[in-house]
Amino acid sequence: MDSIRFSLFPDGWPQGLASAWNEGMTRIVGGGVLSLCLLLAGCSQETGPTEKVDKMKKSAVSEGVVEAVPSAESSVSNKAIVNEGDSKETVSQWSAVIKSQWKEIATALLNGDEAATLPDSLQLPVQMFDSETLQSKELHHGRSVRVTEVRVPETGKTIQATPQAFVADLRERLSIIEIDAQNSVHLKLFSINSDGETLKTRQRLTAKGLIGKKPAHSSAVVDAIWQLPSSAAESAVPRLIEWSMPLLMRNELSRDEKVSFDDITGNVLGGNASWNEQLQIGMNTWRRQIERSLNPDFLGYHGLAVGDVNGDGLEDLYVCQPGGLPNLLFRQEQDGTLVDISADARVDWLDNTTGSLLVDLDNDGDADLALATRTAFLIMENDGKGKFSLVERLTNLGMGYSPSAADYDLDGDLDLLVLRYAADGKVGDFPTPHPFHSARNGGANVLLQNQGGLSFLDVTDETGLGVENYRFSFAASWEDYDNDGDVDLYIANDFGPNQLFRSEGEYFVDESSESGSQDWGFGMSATWADYDRDGFMDLYVSSMFSGAGNQVVAQSDFNANMPEETRSRYLKMVRGNTLLKNSGQGQFEDLTSPMAEGFGGWAWGAKFADFNNDGWEDLYVANGYISQPDTDDL
Repeated sequence: MDSIRFSLFPDGWPQGLASAWNEGMTRIVGGGVLSLCLLLAGCSQETGPTEKVDKMKKSAVSEGVVEAVPSAESSVSNKAIVNEGDSKETVSQWSAVIKSQWKEIATALLNGDEAATLPDSLQLPVQMFDSETLQSKELHHGRSVRVTEVRVPETGKTIQATPQAFVADLRERLSIIEIDAQNSVHLKLFSINSDGETLKTRQRLTAKGLIGKKPAHSSAVVDAIWQLPSSAAESAVPRLIEWSMPLLMRNELSRDEKVSFDDITGNVLGGNASWNEQLQIGMNTWRRQIERSLNPDFLGYHGLAVGDVNGDGLEDLYVCQPGGLPNLLFRQEQDGTLVDISADARVDWLDNTTGSLLVDLDNDGDADLALATRTAFLIMENDGKGKFSLVERLTNLGMGYSPSAADYDLDGDLDLLVLRYAADGKVGDFPTPHPFHSARNGGANVLLQNQGGLSFLDVTDETGLGVENYRFSFAASWEDYDNDGDVDLYIANDFGPNQLFRSEGEYFVDESSESGSQDWGFGMSATWADYDRDGFMDLYVSSMFSGAGNQVVAQSDFNANMPEETRSRYLKMVRGNTLLKNSGQGQFEDLTSPMAEGFGGWAWGAKFADFNNDGWEDLYVANGYISQPDTDDL
């Protein structure tokens, strides 16, 4: 199973945005568990013709009829669609078979196999569009990357390609002609239905190859048609007979400018006993050893915070842990290593802790500590040398999540927002979101106004944030999206619509629906950046992509009485992540490409950052699911 990975940036961020990383990159939460139990209702269903197919070289093909094809825009629409789905029996019967055939076809593409070793599914001519008519257009050519789209024209012509020619053409289009250990081809199945004689499947294709020794990444949405076997023999498999790839996006990287990262976690933390005794051990072990009354949380949603606790100019690291294990504060040394000072700093709390902040809450120039624990929300004052004292214990704010800080009232000090997600839940007892696609039984979020002297006042209702304050709120991100000088607030909610609150000084107005930023889904995080450099901050929201969910929801016998509006929301919920462009007029436009930024897998946190210092904001998405031993039974 995929493991969840986190990444730390060495550079510090403004205090008002410090929480974005904390809430965005460090959550593993129960929303995904429930969505899985409820059959992962939906997926990234990009619209496109399922009956059209692709193209091929003249040297090894026979021509078919000339067909007009829909524009590529319609083929990769960012709107979810509802296919004519089959019964769950069809999906169950053929899904595993098709997945295994895609793996064999991918192997053939990578190896350039001859006819004798082509998979059984590649033994018939394949109808596809003639590659001689493909149109290539350069969309971007920067210092580090060149982006090209390869598109089927409106007057595209189909051909019948031999299996060998089909493989040869795709290898060229995917830039995997040169054999390289880094080459890869992956096809993710997320739609399947049948008319009794054929199967129609939709899948997302991603490939890594080389163009002149430079890495090239390709992605596309592919529609395929398979001829069902006439024999019931176990060896009989569907045969690929049509292939449609109307639009291929290719990113060619400059090898000199390639962004690369090294995992240095063990190098910087390995000198601490807590590295081997605690951080190298997963919840599968701890749940059998920690007393239940200490509230250890199996899902492991525990945040971290980065800040300079001792004034030496170096960023230090605070790690939240499950109940029964001490939270950890690591001081950064001049050589870049981290030293555990948790006990000396008096911050080694044993309470189950879900989130933290290292920000200056009393304007004395050092980073204070705010903690969201199971039983209370804690405020700790820093003496400037990295030792902390407890000054506030807000017991009415237990079960908090993803705390964030911003000076919303512009009075010069940082205020705090504490999300509550499912605040009234008990240990091991997760409330069922109801209704599933628009849950209204979550916890009530709380806005704490800084009164000075590390004292805070609950001003949630007075500021307008009490509107629909019953969602399963998962993450919050502050930003001045309308350029009026104050910070606005976006809240990503699990199991329902997200919320955008525009600031009018000391009061917030809910602009979620009117602004077009609601983004119905499994909201996991939100990050702001002016990615197109037009002067307005744009928004990226992470959610969940589920191929299995798409297959299930598309079935004709899946909740047959479900209203179509509800079904469309289910499909949108797991379409994947969303890129919202700020128009500058208070409106956001969904520009999500299903082949690029929309596909983040089972996404959790996301963060904009300029990784290669070229002046353009890049995007990092943390994805995966609960890490545990692979039992090989899934």
